[in-house]
Order: sequence, then C-alpha cells, then structure tokens
Amino acid sequence: MPHLKEGSTLSSEPRRARSQTVRKNWQGELDKKPMGLRERHKLDKLERISAAAISLFGREGYEGTTLRDIAREADVALGTLSLYARDKRDLVLMIFNKVIPPLLERGRKNTNSTHRLAENMVAFFEPFYRAYAKNVTLFRIILGQVYNGPPSGHAAQNDAIRVELLGVLSDFILHAVATGECRSDVDLEIQSRSFFYLYFAAVRVWLYQEKPDPEQGLKDLSELYEHHVPSLIPPRMRKA
Repeated sequence: MPHLKEGSTLSSEPRRARSQTVRKNWQGELDKKPMGLRERHKLDKLERISAAAISLFGREGYEGTTLRDIAREADVALGTLSLYARDKRDLVLMIFNKVIPPLLERGRKNTNSTHRLAENMVAFFEPFYRAYAKNVTLFRIILGQVYNGPPSGHAAQNDAIRVELLGVLSDFILHAVATGECRSDVDLEIQSRSFFYLYFAAVRVWLYQEKPDPEQGLKDLSELYEHHVPSLIPPRMRKA
C-alpha cells in the first residue's frame, strides 16, 4: 500500500485508476470523442430517461410508476425507452449506475489516514446516508431492487461499481493492517464483504424508518463497526 501522509485522504493510485474506469464504463460511449450527432441524440435521450425515472420513482414510488409514464415524462417513444431498459428494474439499475459512483468519490474523500478503521468506514458511508435521506422513496427502491432479480443489460456496470466499493473497503483494512490496528492475516475478501454486509443491513433497516435521520443511522453503523473491529486486532493488543 502506498505511503499515506498524516491527515491525507485514504486513497490509492490503483483504486483511483479503477474508479476512473468505472466512471468511464458508466458513461460508456459518451467518453468517445469527437461525439457525432447520433451520439449526442443518444446521450440526450439517456439523460432525459434517467431524469424522468429518478423523478417519477422518487415521487410516485415503484409500483405507482409505469414504463409508459417514464417515456411520456422523458418525451420519448415507449419503443425507444425499451432500447435503454427492458423493464422497470433495469431502469433502477441504470439509476444505480448513475448516482452511486459520485457517492463513492465523496465517501473516499471523507476519510482520513489518521482515523481508525471503524471511523473511516463510517466516514466513507456518510455521503450515502445523507443522499438517501434526501430522497427516501427513490433509494428504498434502488436498495430494494439492486440485488433482487436476474442479470440485466446494466449488470456489467453494476457489478463493476460493487467491485470498486469492496476494493475501497479493502484499502481501509489494508491501511489498518499497516498501522498495526488489524492483524496481518485478515482475509481481505471476507472482511471487506463483512463490512459491506453490515452497512447494507443497517442502512436498509434505517431507510425504512418513518423519518430516517442520517445522524442516528451513522451512529448505529458506528456501533456495529466498533463491535466488529476488535475481532481483527492483533493478539498483543487484546485486553486480558
């Protein structure tokens, strides 16, 4: 792991490069230059469809929104919409691929090399909680659908984002190993998944409260992480 200056953001060059790849995959053909008229029209339709889906899902809910509603809101034909998403769940995955990468970046910048592992985990997920609280209905749909169904046309980008997120959590664990907070024989794959599963369970319970409060949600997540981290500390640091 690269040397981290005191007080610096917890981030690595390989991870940053992988994050840039995720963003390029998310944008797809949009990164190719020069962009022709056809590509610009395609981009415009994609943006309109995404905006319409975000607006309608957030306002009317999943069951209250139809593909026809989204096509009408986006001012595209229903057949055109089907070229971008085959069903409503596919649209949800498309939204996930649009809104989650910026939260990954904000979460990464929210961490600090002087903080302990649990603190950095909570700091990383803080932007997620705050974004979710601003559009509860939309993110209930996203978190409810993203792991609930067969692969879709947007699955490859979706999987790349999940891999990126788990990689960031692995970086935090590696840093904790380097500073002596965690033992050197931890299984990075298992532990990064463990931290993610704790977050995902906690955030879904929190999100379905009547009025999700980010401060309380982050406090609850912190308690879970503080309880989990002691299982990773070196034997010499454990209390007798």
